Amino acid sequence: MKRIGLVVLGILIFTSVISYAAVSRRALVQRIRDAEYNLRYIMASKDSEIPRQFLKDAYAIIFLKQYKGGFLIGAKGGTGIILAKNKETGEWSPPAFMATAEGSFGLQIGGEVIDAILLVMNEEGLTLLLKSPLKIGGEISAAVGPVGRDVGLGAGLPATGLFIYSRARGAFIGGSIEGGFIMCDNEANKIFYGINDITPREILLDGRVSMPEEAKSLIKALKKYEGEGTSK
Repeated sequence: MKRIGLVVLGILIFTSVISYAAVSRRALVQRIRDAEYNLRYIMASKDSEIPRQFLKDAYAIIFLKQYKGGFLIGAKGGTGIILAKNKETGEWSPPAFMATAEGSFGLQIGGEVIDAILLVMNEEGLTLLLKSPLKIGGEISAAVGPVGRDVGLGAGLPATGLFIYSRARGAFIGGSIEGGFIMCDNEANKIFYGINDITPREILLDGRVSMPEEAKSLIKALKKYEGEGTSK
């Protein structure tokens, strides 16, 4: 019963987020551009740099922009994109669109914008994400990711489905995305690709669509950071 209540809450907040922000293809292209900017921003600092081995080993990468306002019930909501990796070829998929929601019934004052990158580190995590809505920290564990170019997966790191890397405008502590819902934005996928019945699985895993021109710069950046320094 509690599980049903949480899912209903997530869907209600998600609906309010989508209705608040009119979706256009131009806005969806901007989400992709924002993702690339966020990646370059995080990778440019030693204090937030994602280990290149993590990028190589990830099954998927999610870029989120999370909004938090000081109104109503302190709701958070956001938008983003996800790309999956073909583990045989090492190639990234075209982007599928995501949304997030969180209900916090305490008093909220002020507002925040949180930019975050989530690395999906196992196949189970990717499978669960495609069965949205998914509660982070519930069905899938999450932890703030270690930083540093040459950090590798191994002893001393938590066994987790997601590593979270974040930056924010406003008072925000990295990793507090845990506890929220993440779900596929099917309407956005339909608008961007112009296919009414397109599913996230078809975009990410089945190869139904080709890489859009608007995402090629992001893919180039991902490949750069995956391979940076490997010949040293």
